[in-house]
Amino acid sequence: MLKAPHRPSGKLVSAQIIGGAAVFTSEYSCTRLLCYENGILRLTTTRGDSFCSAENPYFIKRAPLSDISLKDEAEFSIAVFGTMQAVVSKRDGAFSISLDGNTLFRQPAQARLEAFNARMIDRASKSETEQVSTADGVKTLVRDAPRVDYKTLYRVRLPLQFAENEALFGLGQIDAKGGNLRGRKLFMCHTNRQIALPFFVSTAGYGILINCACPFVFDDSGEDTSIYLEAVDELDYYIIPGKPDDAVKKYHNLTGKPSLLPAWAFGYVQSQERYETQQEILDLARKYRENGIGLDCVVLDWCSWPDKQWGQKSFDSKRFPDPKGMTDSLNQMDVHFMLSIWPNMNRLAPNNLEFKEKGWLLPGGEHYDVFNPAARDLYWRQANTGLFSKGVDAWWCDSSEPWTSEWEHKEMPLWEDTFRDTFQTASDAVGADKAMGFAFHHAKTMYEGQRSVSNDKRVLNLTRSAWTGQQRLGTVMWSGDICAKWKTLRNQISQGAGFSASGMPYWTNDIGGFFVKRGDAWYWDGDFEKGLEDPEYCELFIRWYQYAAFLPMFRGHGTDIRRDLTQFTGKALESILKFNRLRYKLLPYLYTLAGECALIGGTIIKPLAFNYPEDKNAVLADEEFMLGDSLIVCPVTRYQAKTVEVYLPEGLWYELETKKLYKGSKSYSIPCSLMTMPVFVKQGSVLPVSKGGQCVREALEAYPSLLVFCGCDGSARVYRDALDGYGYENGEYSLKMYFWNDADNLLTDENGVPVEYISFVDEEGGLF
Repeated sequence: MLKAPHRPSGKLVSAQIIGGAAVFTSEYSCTRLLCYENGILRLTTTRGDSFCSAENPYFIKRAPLSDISLKDEAEFSIAVFGTMQAVVSKRDGAFSISLDGNTLFRQPAQARLEAFNARMIDRASKSETEQVSTADGVKTLVRDAPRVDYKTLYRVRLPLQFAENEALFGLGQIDAKGGNLRGRKLFMCHTNRQIALPFFVSTAGYGILINCACPFVFDDSGEDTSIYLEAVDELDYYIIPGKPDDAVKKYHNLTGKPSLLPAWAFGYVQSQERYETQQEILDLARKYRENGIGLDCVVLDWCSWPDKQWGQKSFDSKRFPDPKGMTDSLNQMDVHFMLSIWPNMNRLAPNNLEFKEKGWLLPGGEHYDVFNPAARDLYWRQANTGLFSKGVDAWWCDSSEPWTSEWEHKEMPLWEDTFRDTFQTASDAVGADKAMGFAFHHAKTMYEGQRSVSNDKRVLNLTRSAWTGQQRLGTVMWSGDICAKWKTLRNQISQGAGFSASGMPYWTNDIGGFFVKRGDAWYWDGDFEKGLEDPEYCELFIRWYQYAAFLPMFRGHGTDIRRDLTQFTGKALESILKFNRLRYKLLPYLYTLAGECALIGGTIIKPLAFNYPEDKNAVLADEEFMLGDSLIVCPVTRYQAKTVEVYLPEGLWYELETKKLYKGSKSYSIPCSLMTMPVFVKQGSVLPVSKGGQCVREALEAYPSLLVFCGCDGSARVYRDALDGYGYENGEYSLKMYFWNDADNLLTDENGVPVEYISFVDEEGGLF
């Protein structure tokens, strides 16, 4: 008869203060509780002999506080720190966190950690590889290679318990409808159209940040809720108290404030797959200027390099005979130049040979080892010599998640299969505990590299993946190679807001969808074979353009059809230009939101639930979003729609187009011609706005007008700086406060001095 092996118990055997931390020890594991400023708690559980002390690249250094004490009760051990308490069950190690006597968060059972021997490809041995052509470029895949054990790691099940009416937002950009995470099972790994991030916020007043660099599964689909981590040294996570916006700001306090982008990045960015020559790019910029279309950046997608040298960081001299002359000519037109670069360099590229000689390539022989500081330095030196020195203003670091196994299939794989395949490939290359960190370190290459040679240009890096702390590295993420469908447009709204809830303020997408037509693979699945000759696609593009005018980055891109706005005529062009002009008028407001993010952290776009967490209808409003605290944007997402169903939370709201005032806590059916999209501004708001212009410099060079939405008291800030460079880090900026007294019809500055303003109700024409 078998004898049952002893199962270690979770019953506490000791609770003590050690080095300013509360340490709870059971037979099964040891858990350490540390407190930080802003009421942040850190819980670390290990089954090893000690806690990890290795430096964490994703966090900035924050010293824990030591003002923590223990209370002993019959059934519980209680750690006390200010008005917060951690109540730990002596019976099984389950605990809850309370703030001011109210339960904030529960871990209903002890976390479980299972050890395993992590393996990766032996880089000293030869690998069998295969080249595969995808819409994401030609990729070299390792099909077989010797593997070696390199570390003992743990798979972790972290049990969680949420209140019935509690809503959660975040975990990155989910390749499906975003919004509330409750009731869902999500396989969170990086793919072409998904960005996994280990941070979410709750309408109950806290956020959870997990310290890891591995894929994870969030499962709230059954009776029990858990997060499963695939490979960590220990379980390490932070409980961050605060309403959603406050929790995001505290996340930024731990991992770094968002780096401020150059002001021109908030203007219109024109891209497509792809412009092919220097002359084509210059002609495009001149055409926009001649037609009075607002434009601040032109993007060159892949294949700037010489033929058959994929990923080489230099220009093809035949198609780009004078790249410095090209960028100078663009800059003279107030147009900037962004260039697509890749982390992989094929074996015919001189850049690849330089890495190969030093042994700094990952298995497969094309991707550089981003975890090696010396390799990062070399990558930047190549980029600087071949590109930045030629006047490149910004980077498009494409394919920053090199392992996208789902694109190897003609038919759409199950999410479970994509998760496992992607994790395995990444683990083989860099190690299971680093599997999600590639994008962060690649962004670090460009940020630290550019800042090492110049502080005159702020770093701008449009990239497809992210990890904890990447917001401090000058990155903007986009939603990948999405398809032209009305459903896609609807899903993008909640995806973008949910991504922002994950601590990353800068996000964009491909206006009109990347794939317009239908190809032979599952991901090439647009609905419009005739492109712009199809009236329905033309309308989809217009509605998408209207929506994108309110995103942190306003950017057109895609394949299958040309993306030049001058292709449109009549009412279609009129509608596009109307929202192009509106974007430039709103730039002082947008730039102020960005400036505040850089100074204190926070969001630019967000779900309605951030400001109205107790409003059930606001929580469910997945097809609208907030821009700052003042605007609610309600995109039109259905063909030939004559009205849009919108929900307005408490308060009174002006519709931007009609100036009509609506009472909140109600739903409305709002008319929407092809020329209009419902946008609402909260009564009492004061918006800094400009007269517009054809570029950001023109829109922001003069001090903005202050547009008052009268009816109740309100306030506003106006952020100003040099528009580029890093002087703002040294205090070279102004952030002025203004206060609106509705009873006296009086707007004053922070010193009580009356200032001029424009009444939204009285001004003829409003912002349009």
